[in-house]
Amino acid sequence: MKRLWQAAMEARENGIRENDLFFDVADTSSPYGEATVKNAYTPFGPVEGKVAVNPYYSYEAIFGHLIRPGRIPELTQYLCDLILHHLWKVDAFSGMDLEAFYVRFLEQDILAGAFGPEVPVEDFTEKEIRSIAYFYLRLCRTGDYERCFCSILSGLYKNSWVNAREDGSIVLVLNQKSTPADERRISAIRSVFLQAGRKCRVFWDIPPGIVECKETPIGNFVLF
Repeated sequence: MKRLWQAAMEARENGIRENDLFFDVADTSSPYGEATVKNAYTPFGPVEGKVAVNPYYSYEAIFGHLIRPGRIPELTQYLCDLILHHLWKVDAFSGMDLEAFYVRFLEQDILAGAFGPEVPVEDFTEKEIRSIAYFYLRLCRTGDYERCFCSILSGLYKNSWVNAREDGSIVLVLNQKSTPADERRISAIRSVFLQAGRKCRVFWDIPPGIVECKETPIGNFVLF
């Protein structure tokens, strides 16, 4: 599956000039992807590059008012070609698909303080803020607090692990020494990705063990 901008870049990399690139919205487009490159090469070298586009894949709100399933008039095809020439450049130059577009806006909201003082943005890198925005968007779509909480933690702390107890509480083991900045980061992640009132016990560089089990190689620690 290719995005519109990926197909356009493939055609250009194969020597197709911008003026020779044509986006075809006829019925030859695939329902399983957004764009497919056709006729990019012949034995005599590059010729007109035709990209078969499914206009409903990402841009239904735009093309739903212009075309209908079935035979598309030639004039309408050229109008769609002009629009798609603009759209692929917007996508390519911004480096975003629709989901990344939402994530970028959410990232800006986080940096502007939309989550309040509970999320100290100065303790996170730009890449980490983007990860928070991505998984928060997924949380809004799925409602799966626990999975999103685990996913963002695994990105921030590679050696961490989470144990969910039968009573609904969570044990979080970071496997590293605690610092004030890390404590603020964990508190922020908990406030964003766990439901209000959800109990979460946090262990740093102290490994939990089993109560009164003398044979454990890590000592007599409590496993909550």
